[in-house]
Amino acid sequence: MIKQYILSILAVVVVLLAPPSFAQNLDPANPRADRQILAMGLYPPDLIMRHQQTLGITDVQRKAMLRLVKEFQNEVAELQWELQNKQQIMRQSLGQTRVDAKAVLPEVEAVLALESQFKLAHFKLLIAIKNELTEEQVKLIRQRLREARAARR
Repeated sequence: MIKQYILSILAVVVVLLAPPSFAQNLDPANPRADRQILAMGLYPPDLIMRHQQTLGITDVQRKAMLRLVKEFQNEVAELQWELQNKQQIMRQSLGQTRVDAKAVLPEVEAVLALESQFKLAHFKLLIAIKNELTEEQVKLIRQRLREARAARR
C-alpha cells in the first residue's frame, strides 16, 4: 500500500515537472498550440487579427473581439499570478528530501484547479471569438487551413 502511495506521488511529480500542460499550450505564441486549437475548430484571436482584411472583419466584429480579449486578459492576469505563486510553493514542498504527501497533495490540487480555471477562460474566449464570425468567414478560414495543410505536404 505504501509503495503504491509513493508511486502515486511520483506520478504527480512527473506530471507537474513534465512539459507544459494543455492549458499552458494554449499560449498564442506557441505554434503547436495554434494547431491544437485549430484542430478543435476554434480560431485564436491573433489568427483573426492577422487576416482581418482577408476575412472581411467588420468594425463591429473587431471591437467585439477586442473587448473579449481585454476581458480575458483581465480575468487571467490574477489567475496567472496566483498560479505562479501556488506552483512555487508546490515546487518548494516537492523539492524537500522527504515529501509529506498529506501536505503537498492539497498544493497539487490547488495548482490543478487554477490550471483548470485558466484553461476554461481560454476556451470561453476562443468560443466567443468564433461566435463573432459569420458563417462565410468560418468557411473561408477552414478553406485557407485546408490549402495551407495541402501546401505543406
